[in-house]
Amino acid sequence: MIYCIDACSLISAWKDNYPPNHFQTLWDKLDSLIDAGRLLSSKEVLLELKRQDDDLHLWAEARQSIFLEADIQTQRCVSQIVTAFPTFVPETSPDGVWADPYLIAISKTRRCILVTGEKLAGPGAKRPKIPNICDEMGIQWCTIIGLIRLEGWRF
Repeated sequence: MIYCIDACSLISAWKDNYPPNHFQTLWDKLDSLIDAGRLLSSKEVLLELKRQDDDLHLWAEARQSIFLEADIQTQRCVSQIVTAFPTFVPETSPDGVWADPYLIAISKTRRCILVTGEKLAGPGAKRPKIPNICDEMGIQWCTIIGLIRLEGWRF
């Protein structure tokens, strides 16, 4: 299995749920996935993490290889996503960076499991979330704890 991870998963894991000073083994296991070429992300996620300018950003900078530039296939898929789901596009972005469609496109084109901290938006929601788009496009998704379970990790 190959995973594509979003910024909110990394941020919530690092800051709230699994900080490395208490859960270093988790971060070591993520590094093992990286070393095996099984954990990917989008260059846009690295840009989102740069907004934080903290230790997580430094962690990510040291793992540049996982943050992929959008190739032609990914760009086409991004275009299809924003066309098919126009309400998915946010009205504003503080710096013009928005990784979500790139993560979905990478997951679709590379057959990855998308790891997200987002939850499904309900039927009356104005904007769908990553899991909604993944479900619509037949892309498997999970949370960090889902990745831990899929990998069978024990701590």
